[in-house]
Formats: sequence, structure tokens, C-alpha cells
Amino acid sequence: MFPTKKPGEGDRVIIVASGPSARGFLPPRDVPVIAVNGAIDWIARASYFFTLDPSPDNMRRLATRRSNVRYFSGGITQEGVYEYERVSYRAAEPPVKGSPEWWLWRWSAKPGLSEDPTRINNGNSAWGALGLAYHLGFKNVALVGVDATQEARYKVGGRPNNLSHLPLLFKSALGQINVVSCGKLNSILQMSLREWLKNP
Repeated sequence: MFPTKKPGEGDRVIIVASGPSARGFLPPRDVPVIAVNGAIDWIARASYFFTLDPSPDNMRRLATRRSNVRYFSGGITQEGVYEYERVSYRAAEPPVKGSPEWWLWRWSAKPGLSEDPTRINNGNSAWGALGLAYHLGFKNVALVGVDATQEARYKVGGRPNNLSHLPLLFKSALGQINVVSCGKLNSILQMSLREWLKNP
């Protein structure tokens, strides 16, 4: 049985990953935060953690959990962690190798958010975190550090794999949930976090 959001959390949540737009982020008071992968290492406060990535670093994060944070994964079994089934999809290979559509195919990403409360659609961990937000019952989501660039990760170092498919994924969710980018993701509405917090 998966939990819903905590009582009194309202309908808004911030998803924080480690893209460059996360630089300087401080969790605002009274707004829950979903930390993605390495963001849990540096963020001052988080309500939830999510990963689809069974890397050694993420396995360590799942095993050594921060207090007062609920931990979730897609397809990773770990005691004390809520595990969703990870759903992948791959149709015919797109003709243009290296295009965003090709990377969507290459990573077996599934557009749209799963309506099955036991499943999270594959794509990357930030995309999975949006599926988690949907399942928890949040209706309005701000993305911080979800930039779909190849720039070095904020604080945790290293560079991500190709993320050019992310604009396609997040745009595909707009009929199910309200999501805005407070960073560099340009396929959905962009605004500053300050604007989003002021916007009822």
C-alpha cells in the first residue's frame, strides 16, 4: 500500500534534481519537496526522495536514509523503500539517430503519467518523480534543476547521459498535471520559483 501526501501539504510540490538551475535553491517554507537522486545529498530539507537509477550512489542513498524523508523507487527493491513497478516502452526505432525522439526510444521512455497507482513510467528519475507527485495527489509542480542539458551536475559532480528526450516527456504530462519549469526545460511553461510561489 503506497502512502498519499502528508496531511496539510496542499496541492503543490517542488521537484529538485541536480541540474544547473538548482544552484542556490533553498526549500521554501510550507512547500513539500521531492529530491531526485543526488539532490538528497545537498538539499537542506526534503519531504520525499525518488530514483529510477540503481547506481551504487543511489543504492547507498536508499540504504542510508535521512530522517523525516519518505523514500520511493521505480523498480529498485530495498527494505524500507516504497517500490513502484517501472514501466518501459519501446516502439520502432526512429529514423534520425541522436534526435530527441531517438533518445526517447533508446532509453525505453514511456510518455504520459501512469494511471495505475502501482506503476511509474520510465524516462529518467526526474520524470519518475513527476509520476510520484501525481500518485501522491499533488496537482501543481515546479521543476528545479531539471534542465535537460549536459552541464555538470550541481554539487554532486559528473555529467548526465543524454537528456534531450526530457522536453518530450514533460510536455506529454500536461493534460494530467500542472507542471512548470523554474530552470531550462523549454517545452513547458517557464517561470521563476518566486513567481510560482506567488501564483495561487
